[in-house]
Amino acid sequence: MLTELGNLIDQGKTDDQIVNSFVEKYGTSVLSAPPASGFNLAAWVMPFVALGIGAIVAVYFLRRFRARWAGAPAPDATLAKYQDKVEEELKKFTPED
Repeated sequence: MLTELGNLIDQGKTDDQIVNSFVEKYGTSVLSAPPASGFNLAAWVMPFVALGIGAIVAVYFLRRFRARWAGAPAPDATLAKYQDKVEEELKKFTPED
């Protein structure tokens, strides 16, 4: 490809003519970036679409998760009784060194 490029430059062809000749010979895969038209437009659009959909799904599940936790029942009085008992036991506890 480098020798072919050198030959085209020596023939005095313009940059656009050289690029077009390479595209005709090797296809659009020879370009560093696909042209933003036709099916190749998907290569430009799909990453942003996927990012947007991912953000929407993440926000949906975070809101749903937060709503579920906000509606959790409060601890009742029996649990407070056990917590008081644990606190008393911890006050009596002396760790061994």
